[in-house]
Amino acid sequence: MGERFFDLLGDPIPDRRGEVGRTGHVATAENVSRVRELLVSGMGKGAIAAELGISIPTLNKHYFESGRVSLAAARAKAVAESKAKALLLLNREAEKGNVTAIKAVLAAAEKAELAILETAFGDKPKPARRSARPVEARQVAPGKKDQADRDAATAGQGTWWDNDLEPGKLN
Repeated sequence: MGERFFDLLGDPIPDRRGEVGRTGHVATAENVSRVRELLVSGMGKGAIAAELGISIPTLNKHYFESGRVSLAAARAKAVAESKAKALLLLNREAEKGNVTAIKAVLAAAEKAELAILETAFGDKPKPARRSARPVEARQVAPGKKDQADRDAATAGQGTWWDNDLEPGKLN
């Protein structure tokens, strides 16, 4: 293989460009990113190939190292890369002082710390209780429907149509 040539956009030009026959597919950065997104979304090789307008063997050749990488391994890698990219973006925003991003980065760090502890000790540590009050001491307000039922039971008491509202009594 000789010297590699690139077009104005920086994408490599296939070796057989301009010759008789079909030109080869080029795995551009945009296509690689698109394949990664489609993998994360759960699409299979057939659907991804159809989305790019190429055959499954061409997809394998350019995006799955000629079939040496399984779909599951590629999907796991794509998900990990997407999570890492999102965490880096969140971290950048957190450094600017974005409180929501700070909370999200902190939650991701705590989750990672729990995963490390789980692998080190085998059991998940029990999460701390959020409320110091026991469950029995909490007062729960009645819902709308419960309150409406209570009001309907006493609706008309002390009025002239009190007897008409008794359950089971028809006039």
